[in-house]
Amino acid sequence: MRVRILYEKMGPICFVPHVEMPTLLSRSLRRSGIRQIFTEGMSPHPKISLGPPLPVGVFSLCEVADIWVENWRAEDLEALNEKLPRGLMAKKAVSTEGLSLSKSCDKAQYLLQFKSKEKGSDACTLLQTHVPGVEILTLCGKEVEAVTGNPYQISPTLFVKALSKGGVISSWEDIRIVRTKLGKDEEGKILPLL
Repeated sequence: MRVRILYEKMGPICFVPHVEMPTLLSRSLRRSGIRQIFTEGMSPHPKISLGPPLPVGVFSLCEVADIWVENWRAEDLEALNEKLPRGLMAKKAVSTEGLSLSKSCDKAQYLLQFKSKEKGSDACTLLQTHVPGVEILTLCGKEVEAVTGNPYQISPTLFVKALSKGGVISSWEDIRIVRTKLGKDEEGKILPLL
């Protein structure tokens, strides 16, 4: 049975690399008593598929993962949350079939937070001209909302590189990035995967 989980990644846990998340999720599933399904072959491992990579240091309110388990009950979400490390919280879980995450997800929205309004305004101008794939930018004080196309190719790292090269920021220390939406493009809006 494939279960799609929507979870958030906030606080110091955002420094756990994307590549380590399957191991972390698998351990939490095992500790909560949820029986996982393993791949076949010489080196079996738990079947877990993650959504688009999230760079180290970027927060998220909407990460997704597909996990394969023997059985999923409504109370398993609460049991999993009790065993997840601080900063990770599973918000929703549903049994799913159909398209994989990589084929289901083609849009993302990010909130970029700066130390001053001027930086936000400069960032908005620079990102529109220097980062291909940024579709919509909204400026609100010290914050910029950016909507991008394919989140597997357009990463927040591109924002930081462009802003650093343009002199808006000097490094990751000058900006806080939060992925706020992840999903499918539906007539210009982001339709959540869960």
